[in-house]
Amino acid sequence: MVLGVTVLPDASAKAAEPPAWHAQRKLQLVIEDRKGNVPRYALAVREPARPTRPSQPATSAPSIGPPIFLTAGQPVEIEVVNRLKESTAIHWHGIELESYYDGVPDWTGTPQQTTPAVGPGKSFVARMAPPHAGTFIYHTHWHDERQLTNGIYGPIIVLPPGRDFDPSRDKLFVIGLGDFGPRGEMLVINGIPSPPAVPLSVGVKYRFRFINITPDSTGMQIKLLRAGVPVQWHAIAKDGANLPPVQAVNDKADMLTTVGETYDFEYQAEKPEELSLEIFSPEPRTRTSQTLSFGAR
Repeated sequence: MVLGVTVLPDASAKAAEPPAWHAQRKLQLVIEDRKGNVPRYALAVREPARPTRPSQPATSAPSIGPPIFLTAGQPVEIEVVNRLKESTAIHWHGIELESYYDGVPDWTGTPQQTTPAVGPGKSFVARMAPPHAGTFIYHTHWHDERQLTNGIYGPIIVLPPGRDFDPSRDKLFVIGLGDFGPRGEMLVINGIPSPPAVPLSVGVKYRFRFINITPDSTGMQIKLLRAGVPVQWHAIAKDGANLPPVQAVNDKADMLTTVGETYDFEYQAEKPEELSLEIFSPEPRTRTSQTLSFGAR
């Protein structure tokens, strides 16, 4: 179910002129057909003004979209460039922005300015200035599940002003459903159905960012286990917002999540150990796992 809400201006108040828009950064999200069978699509993030800038750390595989790193409060334009033979649309899930740029075709905006789909060979420029730091998602909002199961999605990390993303301490776990042709649909972490172990260090406080961008896994279970028993981790954020003190607590690493949710946790190992990240989806019935291997620094 989707519900749209139209907020009308106060008839008794004088309409304020919107502030002039000036983008401090301009990015491109390029979507192309992939050579080979699966997945069908390839995504790239580019910043034309900084072509020699080192690429941001990627998730574990190129079979999903790369991370987009933004800064809270900084105006940015992201041009969605569609080089496919079919239409698409990109929704900026969880970020507060004007309806017209939200990426839901023929739905958001006003009757005078309805959000378009991005047709083959076309592009669309989304404007946003994320109001606060957090973990978010970009993903296809076209009416074809194949786009979502073939990797047209990725994480958005909004950082506080003056802060850079630290891939040595900040770990992304983007959970989706992948279409692997004859092998069928498989649960994937960062685009991989059987991801390799993640080497980590004892005594380091890590931030684990979990994203559920499966099409319909409403009762997905995520566990972080030591010898089959959930460890304790510290909850710090939910759906891109920091948790209040009453909810930012230590709890066992065993949670249920539904489509489109993000969770951030902290975890620190005090001695060398191997933990198993176990993910199970009841519908469709699939599971996957990944080893987190903590060694001495």
